[in-house]
Amino acid sequence: MSNIVSLERVSKRHAEKLVLDGVTLGVDDRDRLGVIGRNGSGKTTLLRIIAGVLDPDDGRVVTSDALRVRYVAQEPPMPAGATALEATLAADPMFDPLTDRADVQREQRARAMLDRLGVTDVTQPVGTMSGGQRKRVALAAALTDVSDLLILDEPTNHLDVDVVEWLETELRSRPGALLLVTHDRYLLDRVATRIVEVEDGALFSGYGSYFDYVQARAKRQERAAAAEQRRANRARTELAWLRRGAQARTSKARYRVERAHELLADVPEAPPAGFTIGLPTRRLGTKVVNLHNAGKRYGDRTVLRGVDYKLKPGDRVGVVGPNASGKTTLLRLISGDIAPDEGKVVIGETVHLGRYGQDPRQLPPRQCVLDAVKEVVLETRTLQGRTMGAGALLEQFLFPPEAQRALVSELSGGERRRLELLLMLADAPNVLLLDEPTNDLDLDTLAVLEEYLDGWPGVVVVASHDRYFLDRVCENLFSIEPDGAVRHHPGGWSAWREGHAEQVRGAKASGDPTPVAERAMSRPRKLSYGERRELSALERRLRQLQQRRMALTEQLQDAGEDYEAAQLAGGELANVLEEIDATETRWLELSEIGETA
Repeated sequence: MSNIVSLERVSKRHAEKLVLDGVTLGVDDRDRLGVIGRNGSGKTTLLRIIAGVLDPDDGRVVTSDALRVRYVAQEPPMPAGATALEATLAADPMFDPLTDRADVQREQRARAMLDRLGVTDVTQPVGTMSGGQRKRVALAAALTDVSDLLILDEPTNHLDVDVVEWLETELRSRPGALLLVTHDRYLLDRVATRIVEVEDGALFSGYGSYFDYVQARAKRQERAAAAEQRRANRARTELAWLRRGAQARTSKARYRVERAHELLADVPEAPPAGFTIGLPTRRLGTKVVNLHNAGKRYGDRTVLRGVDYKLKPGDRVGVVGPNASGKTTLLRLISGDIAPDEGKVVIGETVHLGRYGQDPRQLPPRQCVLDAVKEVVLETRTLQGRTMGAGALLEQFLFPPEAQRALVSELSGGERRRLELLLMLADAPNVLLLDEPTNDLDLDTLAVLEEYLDGWPGVVVVASHDRYFLDRVCENLFSIEPDGAVRHHPGGWSAWREGHAEQVRGAKASGDPTPVAERAMSRPRKLSYGERRELSALERRLRQLQQRRMALTEQLQDAGEDYEAAQLAGGELANVLEEIDATETRWLELSEIGETA
């Protein structure tokens, strides 16, 4: 491997914020780098500096000779007068020294890329396209040409699941280096071989997959916490000795005085504040939303038909389907925003909806962040029993006091989405309708949201292309088929996808010309002998874990001022809770199969 890009003590400041502080990074010709970090941490800034479209304030960027770079921004600039095909074939001199000669082979590849990314009309002017369509054209242009370094900023936004899976395969087989920012954790885990995290102006790097890095980060944080605890314990000992006073001023005593001052002064910087959600919800009755053979048409096109389902308290439902298949329409039917053209939708009297959609919530741009929250809630009582005002809630959502005084128009895209999430949850809904909720939210925020939804008593209906989020949150799936039929599938995303893939393989093997979408998508099956044994073992293990959890909880309560005992019990309790979560998830998967067989 050879180095193609080096950042040497690079710094970059935006307004008053130091985004990158003397960072150093090397990119090799075979690297597959996934860049992660909180919204506003500097991920896009890092990519733009490496791409050469943004100059650092300090330090330098060294690249190999004749380096061919392709960069696809979140909102890529495109030639408005060009057609989709012309924009794909046009070489960008800023990033790619290749000529713009479009030979037959290159044009064929460009057409294939556009088609695979869902751009069917290659003659459509780019200027008439939506933001998502323009992003697809820019992605097709980047993938059409060979490059030494491909840089992609959130490439999966506006892509449906089939296209994301194709893109995953394409990136894994593509030669050259890759630099990638994405919220799609499955894509990141399966493509990246090295992770770079941007945090407080610094870079942290680790080889391996995304989940390898998350595990290593947790261990690093545990070591840092343990080291700080040892320092604090030593400092307390030395402080007690100083207060007693030394009887003799020997050299040893002077050393202890100096050591005590060093320990007391050596206080590490406080870790970055953690994003937390502890907002309450309203009581939800037994009747939530009943869809009775509901359907919806737009002109001559039937978007949805025969939707027959009763949402129950505690339901976690995912909605999947290609772009423009009707996912948002289904959410709007459930919310009552639109009326069905056939059938009916009945909404329970206790339902209080919370909506989090693809389109930004309308907020006055000259309104300050704190005032926006005060319009929804002045004070609330959290799940932990604390009474919090609007300012304290904003701090929990990573808006420090100075950011609370900022205008809404001054927020970054990620900060804006985090504010919208707070405004929705602060209204204490009991039914959440989430339309592509993972767009523009960083991975740590998504993890906290997922954990919050685990214990949330209301109903969640989510339309998403994010495979990990669907697997993590949803227990049932609705798939919208090309003919507008909506089919119900027990289990999460992986269970549905596996069943779908089996049917595709079976259809190919049998030569059945009937489209898979017209056949049952989730054929019941019985548990195998091994699965039945596993289910019994899981039940026994769950009983053992619950007993251990109760015992550790009692130990924590009895620990009192014994910090070491509390720390040991707390650490083991965290491990037990994690194992309970994993065991229950697998138990539910097997139980679902047994119930539907």
